[in-house]
Amino acid sequence: MYFILEIAFSSPKNYIANLIRAYGEQKQIEVDVLQTTDKIIMTFNKEDEKLETFLLGLEDILPASLFLGKGKHYFSDNKPALMPVSKSNLPVNIAPCPTCQKEMFDVSSRRYYYPFTSCNYCGSQHQFLTKYPYERLHTTMKFLVPCEACKNELNLNALRKDYPLISCIECGIGLRMLDKESEHMALNKGDYRKLFEVAGRAIASGKTLLMKTMHGYRKFFNPNNSDIKHIGLSTLLMARAEGFNTHLMMVEQEFNALLSIERPLLRVATKSDEVKALYGSSVLVKYPDDGLTMLLAKEVVTSGLDYIAYIECDGNEEADFLVDFDMPINTQKDTKVFINQDTKLFVSGERILYPTEVQSNKDRVTVAHDLACVKIDNKSIVDSLGVFDSVDTQELYVLEGEDFEGGHSNEHRFEQYKASMMSVLAEHHKVGQKAIGVHFDGSLHFLYYNGKNVIDAVPPIPFESDNLWDKISTLREGSDRLVENYQKAYPEVWERLDNLKGDMDIFEVTAITLGLEDESFEGISAEALSFLGKGGLQIDTRVKDNRFDNYAFLTSIMSYQLGDVENNFMCYSIYESFGDYIGEIVPQLCDKVGSNIVVLTGETFANQSLYGRIQRTLGQKNPLMNQNFPIGKENAVYGALYL
Repeated sequence: MYFILEIAFSSPKNYIANLIRAYGEQKQIEVDVLQTTDKIIMTFNKEDEKLETFLLGLEDILPASLFLGKGKHYFSDNKPALMPVSKSNLPVNIAPCPTCQKEMFDVSSRRYYYPFTSCNYCGSQHQFLTKYPYERLHTTMKFLVPCEACKNELNLNALRKDYPLISCIECGIGLRMLDKESEHMALNKGDYRKLFEVAGRAIASGKTLLMKTMHGYRKFFNPNNSDIKHIGLSTLLMARAEGFNTHLMMVEQEFNALLSIERPLLRVATKSDEVKALYGSSVLVKYPDDGLTMLLAKEVVTSGLDYIAYIECDGNEEADFLVDFDMPINTQKDTKVFINQDTKLFVSGERILYPTEVQSNKDRVTVAHDLACVKIDNKSIVDSLGVFDSVDTQELYVLEGEDFEGGHSNEHRFEQYKASMMSVLAEHHKVGQKAIGVHFDGSLHFLYYNGKNVIDAVPPIPFESDNLWDKISTLREGSDRLVENYQKAYPEVWERLDNLKGDMDIFEVTAITLGLEDESFEGISAEALSFLGKGGLQIDTRVKDNRFDNYAFLTSIMSYQLGDVENNFMCYSIYESFGDYIGEIVPQLCDKVGSNIVVLTGETFANQSLYGRIQRTLGQKNPLMNQNFPIGKENAVYGALYL
C-alpha cells in the first residue's frame, strides 16, 4: 500500500521537485517524486516510520511558489503511471530558499550575513553562468577555490551535492562599502553584519545607497525622507511582510505572489495615506529578491521602516554610499506579473522564466530580444544570447529589427506578432489548427492563422509621431478647429507634441497628452486603476474598414480633455473602448474563417479594465494566452520555432 501526496504545480520548472528529492535523500526516506505538466506527485511506502517526520519537515523546507497550488493525499495499491516532465540542469534566478535564509540569519553558520548563500534549488545562479553546460568551470565562480568545509558539503549536504556555486564567507565573494571618504571591506561575519547595519541606518536617515545586487545596480532610498526626483517612477521594496496590509490593498493571490520564492514585480493598489501621497493610487511593488536586498531589508526594519524604494541604474549613479563586489554578473530583466482573480500572467521580462528547456524537432536557432533558442546535446534551451557559443544549425530565424548578424546562408527574418501568436498556439497544442489572434502591444493587430501562416488580417493604420498636428488637423471636418482650441487650452503640451522625435508608440504620446509622470503604457494603466466607478466614455478606436486609427484615437482623447474629463476616467475608458472594439471584431473574424480558437498576445492585455472587458465580450470563446512565457515580446524566441 502506498501513501501518495499530490501538489498542483503549473510550470515545467523542476527546482521544487528536485528540492523534495534532495530532502528525501537527506532524511533517508524512500520517496518517488514524479513531476507532470500540472502537478508534483510523491509516493511513499505507507508503513515507513519516517513518513510523518518527513511530511512535517517538508512544510519547513518548501518555499512558497508562484506555481504551487493545492495539495491532496490518498492511498493506493499501485504507483501512479504518468508521463514525467524531462529533468534539466539549468541555473535558476530566484530568492534563497527557507534553508538558505536560515543559514544567512544563524550566527553560528559559516554563511551568517553572507548574501551569496544559495543551493542547488534556489538563489541567484544564472548571474554567474558564462556558457553551457552549467558547471563551475563555466561560471565566474571558477576563480574561487572552495574551502575544506564547502568541499565536505559537496558530498555530505544533500541540498548542495555537487553544487557548482558553493561558497561561504571563508572562500566566497568579498563585499566592500564606500562613502565619500573611506572604504570598508567585509572579511568576516562581524564585518558583513556591520556593513548591512550601516547601510540600513544610512537609508533610514535619508541617505542614498547604490548597491550592486544580483539583479544589477539599484539605488535605494527612503521615499519619505529623500529629495530624489520622480519618486513615483521608483519601485517600492517592502522590507517586511506585515507592512503589506498596512500600506497596500491586495487580494490573497497578489500577496502570495509577492512573497513567493520567484519574487515577481507586481502593480498593486495603494492603501495608506503616506504611500498614496508618494505613488498615487497604485505602485510597482517588490519583496526582497536576493541575498543582498534581504539582508538590507532586515536592517531597514531594525531602523524602523516598513519599506524603502529603489530605481534601477548603472554603476556610475551618484549616491552617498556604495556597496559593491568585484565578481562580474550576467543580469536578467525582471519579470512583471499580472493577476486577475485566479488568472496569473507573466507580462514581460526574463528572470523566473528563462532559461528554460523547450521541445523542438527542428534544427533551428531563433533569436529575439537578446534571447536565443539553441540546441545543446539534443535539448533546445532558451536563454540569454551571450551564454551560447557558436553552433551549427540548418536555419536561423531572427526577429525583424534585431541587431544581430548571424552570417547564416539560410537566415530568415520574422515579425513579432507572428511569433507571439505561434508561441500561444504551441503552448496550447493548437499548431496546425485555424485560429484568430489579437496582438496588442503599442499597436493593435487582428491576425488569422490558416494552419500554416499567420496573416495580419486587420492591420492598424501606421502611426508616426512626427508632424502630429498636420495629421490630426486633416483627419476629418472640424479637426483643424480642435487643434486650434487645444493649442490655446494646453500650450505646453501642444508644443511638446509638435516637437516629438523618434519612433514613439501611441501609448507614450497619449501619456504625454494627459500630462502623466510615467509617459508609457504602464503610466496609463496605473492611472486607469485609480478610477473606482463603472462604465466609461466611448473613445474613438476606428475610422474606416474596422482598422484601428491612432490619430482618431488621439483626437477623441483631446476632445474629452477639452471637456474637462478627469484623467483616471479617461484612462479607464481607453481600455474599456478597446475591449468593446476587440469584442466586436473577433467574433466577426471567427465566423468568417470558421474557427473558435482565439489567441491574445501583447503586454497591453495586462490591464485590469481591458482584461475584465475582454472576459465579458469574448469569455465564451475562452481566449488562449501564454502560460509559461511572457505575454509580451519575450515570447517571440519560442514562437519562432513554429513559423
